[in-house]
Amino acid sequence: MSSSPYPRLRIGFVTSTDPLNRRSWSGVHYSIFKALERNLGDVVALGPVNMRLPFALGDRLNSWLIKPLTGKRYQYGSSLAVARWYAWVFGRKLARQRFDLLVAPASFTEIAYLRTEVPIVYIEDSTLTQLIDFYPGLSGLLGASKAELHHLEHKALTQASLVCYSSEWAAQSARQDYGAPAAKLAVIPFGSNYPYPPTRQQALRHEPAADGTCRLFLLGGEWLRKGGPIAYDTMVALQQRGIPATLTVVGCAPPDPENYANPGFRTIPFLNMGVAADQAALSELFSTADFFLMPSRAECAAIAFCDANAFGLPVYTTDVGGISSFVQQGVNGYMLPLAATGQDFAQHMQHVLANPAQYRQLREQSRQQYESTLNWDQWTAQLIGALQQRQLLPALQA
Repeated sequence: MSSSPYPRLRIGFVTSTDPLNRRSWSGVHYSIFKALERNLGDVVALGPVNMRLPFALGDRLNSWLIKPLTGKRYQYGSSLAVARWYAWVFGRKLARQRFDLLVAPASFTEIAYLRTEVPIVYIEDSTLTQLIDFYPGLSGLLGASKAELHHLEHKALTQASLVCYSSEWAAQSARQDYGAPAAKLAVIPFGSNYPYPPTRQQALRHEPAADGTCRLFLLGGEWLRKGGPIAYDTMVALQQRGIPATLTVVGCAPPDPENYANPGFRTIPFLNMGVAADQAALSELFSTADFFLMPSRAECAAIAFCDANAFGLPVYTTDVGGISSFVQQGVNGYMLPLAATGQDFAQHMQHVLANPAQYRQLREQSRQQYESTLNWDQWTAQLIGALQQRQLLPALQA
């Protein structure tokens, strides 16, 4: 049931993947879909689009021809041909139904050539300029492929009536690198994807370990990009300072485990949220940890920060990418410079741990940040405000 006082809208959800699959865009598609259903209108998934055969052909062309000849690869999944195909597929679906609004999260290829009079909300956590030759999935590309990607992003930004970025870092790139008008852009941080967050009382029930151990927790899928080596060094540095410390990492592991033999360190390669025992294990880790530590090397919008704050768990991270829109310095965590070492993190943590009142306040503020900002219902409320401000939803006007 909608919490909005306005009439419910009919919303088309434009993604080439299945938005109800929790793995689609790391669960962000699912969370946005459900939040829109709760708060704004009836949402219709216009995807998925079956691209198995053309994408299989693209894989073969890359591995058999393009890579051997050029040493590069072609990003066929976001190409002009695929964009035009998506426009045809979604155009046919739109012709058969009436919508008040189209929502397109991480779907620049899907909307680049889409012809419609319905307002489009394009949602992203970065621009391609910020990712190309930086993130592994968008490195080593042909020059022609890079040109197509930039062209499609520019088209998507032109097509959209409203562009919602999760951080000011991303919005600034859209203005500077693509000439997107500021009036079209809104910055709304994403929310927690955690399926069963604790109550406020449960979140703030945390007790320090009886033996004084500082329990560090990292959740992420890429060991190096998430700063795994620095997190490990932080644990070791705390131990060297006389503070018993452990580090649990879920979702990734070092490629050279022989170099990480400290008994306080453990990895859990994967936890399935669809399995009750795994869900309980993850909740236990969030509940018992003293700090969520993820000294990222590159980050657009780490949903794990929002999940941590749902448990009242303060975050330690780096000031890189879009993180500053999620972590408020000294409020729900701390951002250290990208050059910070494990010793730097350990020193800062030691200072906080030495002041129990400061630490308790940090936990309370972390939970408050989740309740006031880092959840999807708040995200939707800000989206509604942005749409009304731009008069994109006349039916919503009081």
